[in-house]
Amino acid sequence: MSEETFDPVDPTPATNKEDLARHMRMLRARADMPAYRDMEKRALDSGRSLPRTTLSEVLNGKRFPTKAFLITFIQLCGVPPEQQGVWQQAWNRLSVQYRVDLRRNAASPTDRLDETQERLRAAEELAERLEGELSQVRLSVSEHRDLLEDLVPIWRHVAGALADQGQWSLAEQALGSVVELCHSLAGDSSPISITLRYELALIVARQDDERASSLLRQLLADGRRVLAATDPLLSAIREALARHDSGTDPAEAGSPPDKVSGILPTVWNVEPRNPEFTGRHAIIADVRRRLRTSGSGVQVLRGWGGVGKTQIAVEYAHRFSSEYQIVWWIDAEDPVLIGKQLAELAVQLRLVDHDADTANSVVLLKAYLRGRDGWLLLFDNAESPALIRKWLPSGPGHVVITSRTGGWEQLATTLHVNVMERSESVDLLRGHGPDLDRREADELAAALGDLPLALVQASVFLAETMTDLQDYLRLLKSRPREVLNEGAVGDYPLPLASAIGLTIDRLADLDPTGLALARVCAFLAPETIQVEWLVGNHPAVSEGPGPLAELATDDAMRLRRGVASMGRFGLAVNARGGIRLHRLTQSVIRDRLSRQEQEQVRDHARALLADNQPGDPEDPGNWPHWARVIPHLLAVAPAADAGPELRETACNAGWYLIERGDADAGARLSAELYHSWRDLLGPGHRHTLTAARDLARALREQGEYDRAAQLYETSLEQARDTLGPDDPLTLRLKHGSAINLHLLGRHAEAYDLQRDALERYRRVLGMNHPHTLHSANHLGVALHALGEFLQARELHEETLTRYREVLGDDHPDTLRSANNLAVDLRSLGDHEEARNLQTDTLARRRRMLGEDHPHTLQSATSLSETLHGMGRHDEARRLQEDTLDRYLNVLGSSHPEALYAGANLANILLALGRAEAAEQLKSDIAAKKLERSAQNYRFP
Repeated sequence: MSEETFDPVDPTPATNKEDLARHMRMLRARADMPAYRDMEKRALDSGRSLPRTTLSEVLNGKRFPTKAFLITFIQLCGVPPEQQGVWQQAWNRLSVQYRVDLRRNAASPTDRLDETQERLRAAEELAERLEGELSQVRLSVSEHRDLLEDLVPIWRHVAGALADQGQWSLAEQALGSVVELCHSLAGDSSPISITLRYELALIVARQDDERASSLLRQLLADGRRVLAATDPLLSAIREALARHDSGTDPAEAGSPPDKVSGILPTVWNVEPRNPEFTGRHAIIADVRRRLRTSGSGVQVLRGWGGVGKTQIAVEYAHRFSSEYQIVWWIDAEDPVLIGKQLAELAVQLRLVDHDADTANSVVLLKAYLRGRDGWLLLFDNAESPALIRKWLPSGPGHVVITSRTGGWEQLATTLHVNVMERSESVDLLRGHGPDLDRREADELAAALGDLPLALVQASVFLAETMTDLQDYLRLLKSRPREVLNEGAVGDYPLPLASAIGLTIDRLADLDPTGLALARVCAFLAPETIQVEWLVGNHPAVSEGPGPLAELATDDAMRLRRGVASMGRFGLAVNARGGIRLHRLTQSVIRDRLSRQEQEQVRDHARALLADNQPGDPEDPGNWPHWARVIPHLLAVAPAADAGPELRETACNAGWYLIERGDADAGARLSAELYHSWRDLLGPGHRHTLTAARDLARALREQGEYDRAAQLYETSLEQARDTLGPDDPLTLRLKHGSAINLHLLGRHAEAYDLQRDALERYRRVLGMNHPHTLHSANHLGVALHALGEFLQARELHEETLTRYREVLGDDHPDTLRSANNLAVDLRSLGDHEEARNLQTDTLARRRRMLGEDHPHTLQSATSLSETLHGMGRHDEARRLQEDTLDRYLNVLGSSHPEALYAGANLANILLALGRAEAAEQLKSDIAAKKLERSAQNYRFP
């Protein structure tokens, strides 16, 4: 609620806690009755506390709130700062009266219970205050960590530069300053401090032998307490001390990590390091050697599921993070989603804004990486070289790919990952369960085939259930026969099926809610699953026994305990804001359900996604939420008969992909939806037609105008027959079809269709609706194409005025309208006014969309044409040459817009007397064999 529209509630008349509660209820009503759960969550998100149970008691007049509680409540209800003082004054007055009343009433023995309750209330208030203070401490810790990440690399660089020049005293001062900072913020025994103290000791050794000895010995003692026995830093400290004691230079010891332990590259999205990662030293060393010596810099880790490829890649990223400034993880199992993940990297590098289209973002990212080293991209679980090749950047950086498939020889060097060595398996098992001796661990590893995922699953089971090893081995031996008899081994190893099966059975006994949640997660993607999806209100569950009967609850704590149980029993891991299940774990869980149960759980997962739909796909603010939903949406087969809510979500997902600029991914998803629903629901069903609209738009964005025209024509006819001529979906199909006809050069048809669409839009949606304005904008384009320049200008002027009033001066639709008006002005001979408007529009598009956005390039081409028409040929050439280069990078040499830009450049070259170059360019365009009407201007 905005401050301008806030209708204040004045609590001044309140005389007791019941009156105060009544005013608080009034305030909540003015704020549109936010749910208790929502208010609690919003408070937690801002580092404060507003428990639902306490809120209920306060609003019902059964409890007097603390001052902090009241302030949090009124702020969440939208009370502006200047009105909050009235509430605080009311609380100050009432709290005094409340305590007086308590003391007066406490004289009666019958009121001692009230006194006890008051003490309990005071204790609860203290707990709430401490919880708030803890939140502030957590925030402070986070800020301190950010400060360290900013300052430590800078001061280390300064100290290193001074040491290289032999300025040991100054280097000690520089590094000593940051050691003191770490001492105050992180303590002497944090990994960050240990690393910095080690480097300081080496510098001191150049000046003061006795002091260096003392520093190294204390450092070794602290390091043994906080570092793993195998940590390279601890080994370096030992070697430095040994060299010092033997009279040699400690600085010649094994090099410490180049980067402070705990300080990661600025651009980084890899999941946290697995503290229980064991072994694999030879493989990781081999990966590093190959990346540093291979000509391609691309390394594939190939192996079957469960052998630990992903964990090796994660460990490599952490272990050698010091060698990179950029490390980015891409979940590559679904090629549709690779582009948006690379686009997120472009946003992190500040190459584009967060709402930039995917294709443009990826082009800019590749160009950026091509010219620098120090970057590492990790593509996890890639299906095939053909699907990954186009996403790989060239340049001196490194790429690691994990895959279960072969055929990578033409693209990368391949390293085969097998099961663990037996000694590594034993170490892994004993690391989880130190009570196992080496003989027992060896026996268990043999039974599990040294498969890492099965080893972890078994060790977690033993630790959580306190099961005797021999009992576990007996159960394990019985499980494969059961699995084989049922014929449900899937594509995972039998030891893994057995290990996970035992865990599932135990979870069913100890936490059935956790098992039900695991079943739902098994039907989603093996990507991050948002915890709030799982602990919120679940879709309705059928009464009676079933695989999800435990989810028929609104007890959020019970659901949260279920999520925790999945992690505690090793079925799920924490992952970037949620949890994730391994794909093989998901397979085992699914295969233990009957076909009927699988359909029940899949339907529940679909309904869960529909309930958490992110909202308008055209709003860039919703795009990060769509990016999290898309993988799971694709996993639940939305093209099947999934219900109207999920079908609507799937249609919006396709539109999101197109709006984001990934027309290829949008076309693939929309085509699957359209063809499936056409057969399942019929060609005239609303969702079939919506999928057709999405697919036709995607084809149009790809430059496939003929295919788009066929789909527009058949879908528009179906929509008229089944939905009616004035239905908004019918109008959107008609509007899109008119745009496509214009791109095909069928201008008269485009005009007739767009004129009818505009008349109906104005009647159905009103004069200022964005869809109405968009139709008017394109009707002006059609008029211009027919030579009606004056009418086009008048319509574009009116539309631009409305756009500015409705959407603002810098909205993409407003800028599109301004660009079209400038073309009208140029055609009417007013080149100077056209140039001024185009110059302003181009500057705004560059600022809002970026240099390489297709809309920006259209503005640049349009301005180049105007400059050419004014006789300013050299300016026009420079601008058009730069624009054509960008088009070729962004859209490719065969896209109609690139061809048109090339034709315009050829005309400019001809005017400059460079006939040979102009003819060569025209020949190159003709060779593309894409007759896309390069003679007629195609408006955006």
